[in-house]
Amino acid sequence: MAAAAVLSALAAVLINHYLFPYLSINNDEALYRLQAQTLAGGHLFPSASTPAQSYAPWLAAVVDGHYVLKYTPVVAGLFALSLVLTGGTVAGLAFVAAAAVVATYHAGIELLGDRRAAAVAAWLLALSPLVILHSAMMLSYLPVLVLYECVLVGLLRGLRTGRGAPLVTAGLALGLAMAVRPYDAALVLGPLAVWAVHRGARGQRWWLLRWVGVGLIVPVAALLSYNAAATGSPFTLPFALLEPDDKLGFGDRRLFPTDPAHRFGPVEGLVSIGDHLWFLGIWACGGVFLAALSVAAVVRRRLSGPALAVGVGAVLLILGYIVFWGAWNAAELWGGIRYVGPFYLMPVLIPLVFFGARGLIDLAVARPWAGGLTAAACLGLSTVVLVFAVGANVSFTRRDRNLTNMITAQPGRVLVIVSADPAFLMHPTSVVANSPAMDGRVLYAVSRGRADFTVLADHPDRSPYLLRLPDGYNRTRESPSAARLERLRVVDGLSIGVDVRASVPAGARAARLEVISDGRRASYSLDPARPVTATLTISPDRVDVAGIGSASTISAVPAVGVPTAGVLAKMDHSVILALFYTPASGGGERFLDRQDLPVRVDAGTGTGVSVVAPDGQVGAVGSGLAPAIRLSVG
Repeated sequence: MAAAAVLSALAAVLINHYLFPYLSINNDEALYRLQAQTLAGGHLFPSASTPAQSYAPWLAAVVDGHYVLKYTPVVAGLFALSLVLTGGTVAGLAFVAAAAVVATYHAGIELLGDRRAAAVAAWLLALSPLVILHSAMMLSYLPVLVLYECVLVGLLRGLRTGRGAPLVTAGLALGLAMAVRPYDAALVLGPLAVWAVHRGARGQRWWLLRWVGVGLIVPVAALLSYNAAATGSPFTLPFALLEPDDKLGFGDRRLFPTDPAHRFGPVEGLVSIGDHLWFLGIWACGGVFLAALSVAAVVRRRLSGPALAVGVGAVLLILGYIVFWGAWNAAELWGGIRYVGPFYLMPVLIPLVFFGARGLIDLAVARPWAGGLTAAACLGLSTVVLVFAVGANVSFTRRDRNLTNMITAQPGRVLVIVSADPAFLMHPTSVVANSPAMDGRVLYAVSRGRADFTVLADHPDRSPYLLRLPDGYNRTRESPSAARLERLRVVDGLSIGVDVRASVPAGARAARLEVISDGRRASYSLDPARPVTATLTISPDRVDVAGIGSASTISAVPAVGVPTAGVLAKMDHSVILALFYTPASGGGERFLDRQDLPVRVDAGTGTGVSVVAPDGQVGAVGSGLAPAIRLSVG
């Protein structure tokens, strides 16, 4: 067990250094990193610089001059402590990886009553590709698994020994787990809690509840205080502060206010859980083999009452995620579980490794050759999955490294305005992220129309650039990564001509360009066989388009649309260009690219206009479809 813990900690350090130096494709990592840096600096929330939306981190709401991040600061607090003590987060990752092995071993002793089976369970957890990769990632799933197992150990050991201290520890771990993932904790630990109250305590229920309650006091009080500071109510979590439709249940769901509504129903819930279970069948050590051994242990009645209660909790978690759209988003809309594993079902590993260890030992005792062959098959399957996962994530990291090198190669202090949809930093890549102090040599901001003028004016000592990222950058292994970096400058005049160039994929049978300004949208049909060349003439009161014929339709801009979800207010004279095409292979129209052109009208006389425009490319990296629209001012 000690060897497994040490090797797991070492693996976490090495994988984080070599595989995730720019964090993983799960952009929530950047959120936890920012939260940890903020806490390490002595603040509860990152301060919001003006204009706040231009520097908004991924999934953060602006409240009273600061950003409220989506998650409670329990997990980030661990990494903040690592930052304070060691100057980095790697020590925190190593601690969690080792703690997962140690907690699994001690929970196995309590659940199985067999040190040998507990040691096998600890190794099975340590060798699961899902755990190996997440041990090197700053996410909540593995730390919460450790908390669940601390609850198991404290509760069962307290009941077995009649001591109150383990029960206090169980209450503390329970409170922390509920603060991080309350829905999961209720499902996973609920059956065990019922067993403990009705059977385990054997007439000492109030004694049990009293000691567990003592452990709950501090985390519950801290959570209520944090909620009150974050949302204004001690009973409202910050999870849905940015977008109320990010919640349990069926219906229209979205991650952020400008996200198009995603219709989530029972069919989508069942499909997503099916995908998660399929991937868990290979991302657990031995996967399907371990599941078969677990079933055998249950059928042969080789498991105790509390162990079966833990198994029931895993089943409830699986059923519970049928009604949570986050699992569907991860499996279907994003697809990230193919590369970082079915992380929403990580708690299912707890009964899987315990039950599987029991079944594997029983098989090895009865038929040693079969036990050895099954163990080898488990290791072989895990090795194949791990090789695939490492290869895919190496590709993602290579893209982020190239992107970073392109940006940092620019001399002096740099301001990079990121053209991204949705308009958040730390997405679609964690490379575009600021520290809480926003004092790095490279400062990032999101392009938000007229606010870009303020950003540029506030940082006259920095050379400004525009970073263009393709739609879906690094979303999957097949996604495009052809990013482009262009110089920026502010152009003033009575009217300004902007050259527009664009191209659509070969073989398209139709294409069109939308030009949106002053709350109106004009659509221009294009010849997909010819490169697009047009000129925008921007005046204080209008935008004229020449070179591509007359607009086929002119209409008012809807409040929410795709891909113009971040539609600028009518008082903002900025221009949005959106390019669409219809592939010859069939199917409907597809969005290809969008670029915003910040415009400001002279507030004094109304006779002059200013534009923040690209002024030549300085770098390009990546492969696949590049951002199709190019703008320039003569």
